[in-house]
Amino acid sequence: MRRKKRVTGRFYIFLLILLVIAFLIVRPYLNFGSKSAVIMAAQSEFTQNMNCVIIRDEAVSTSESTAHIEYAATEGTLVNAGETVAYVYSAGYSESLLQKLEETRAKIQDYHKTEILNNIKDDTLARYDTIVDMMALEFKNLVNHDSQGSLLTAARQLETAMVNRQEYLRQNKREDVKLSKLYDEETTRLNNIQSWRKVENASQSGVISFYTDGYESVLSAENIASLSAADINTVLAGERLTTPSAKETAVYRIVNQDCWYVALVTDAKTWNPVVGQPYTLQMEGFEDLSFTAFVTSVQKESGSILAVFQINDPIGPLIYQRTGRAKLTATISGLSVSSKALSEENGQIGVWLIDVGGETFIPVEVLSSDGSNALIQPLVDGALGIGQAVRIK
Repeated sequence: MRRKKRVTGRFYIFLLILLVIAFLIVRPYLNFGSKSAVIMAAQSEFTQNMNCVIIRDEAVSTSESTAHIEYAATEGTLVNAGETVAYVYSAGYSESLLQKLEETRAKIQDYHKTEILNNIKDDTLARYDTIVDMMALEFKNLVNHDSQGSLLTAARQLETAMVNRQEYLRQNKREDVKLSKLYDEETTRLNNIQSWRKVENASQSGVISFYTDGYESVLSAENIASLSAADINTVLAGERLTTPSAKETAVYRIVNQDCWYVALVTDAKTWNPVVGQPYTLQMEGFEDLSFTAFVTSVQKESGSILAVFQINDPIGPLIYQRTGRAKLTATISGLSVSSKALSEENGQIGVWLIDVGGETFIPVEVLSSDGSNALIQPLVDGALGIGQAVRIK
């Protein structure tokens, strides 16, 4: 006859320990008047396309009562502080003054050819004439859209060729009373024109541009802190933020090509960028360009977020872009909870942490959400941890 084994107290103690361990494991999933879920670690691959506004760090020069601007610098090139970039002619100047100057110069040229150099072969002058004719033809083809290129560059090349030819004629003039009078007339007309002319020198170093859109005075680096989500939406709608002055004319702008900004407005429920977070940014239409963008400021307004990103890569062709569609991508790390765990208390999003002492509201930022789960970050470092339980609705 086999002897029965007697159950000892040790067995009950061991069983109790097993029950306690099992309870601790399943405790977050048990319903004691309220449901709960466990906080887990997670990564989210964030990709989103949003309308955006480009804000540049640029200095704009304006002038009052401007009749004409003559550009000395080449569009889109680097200039140094103090370098002459343009000549501004005030209201007393008229195009007729320049026309009369050109008429006098044409008379000088004709007199050289028909009277002074009629029977003299001048190969150098012939070469200057050929260059002028070539530049004039190129300019004409660009105007008529028969060729492609920069109209501004062609105009400057033609002007340079004409000035070089005129200077050669001046340096090689023969003694002649009529010719001397024509040169005196040219000097008088030049002085008359220059009396209305002001030299514009670059206020700082950077990329020069003579194209402006009227937003420069408001959408500037120093005004970023004062911009609102409504301002950005206004610009995206193509509307003006201010009324431009009728008296002032923008002469040029000098852009810091290595520091610029992108501002966008998004829904706070789906995405909450954190200052300092890096993203990869691409602009629609410029897919061959990729920039690293860092969040520099975040403003929350009535369920919307105005996020501003700083880019320290060369701006390139975006120097002429004010609005567009940006593609932002990033790998975001944080704590994952069910979207049902998110609550709002006094306008602040957070979760209710379940612990031994009861429930505690912990304010958080929602880094991203897909509707089912949310990637969060507590406002106070260490306030939440992996494995802790939070209340869900």
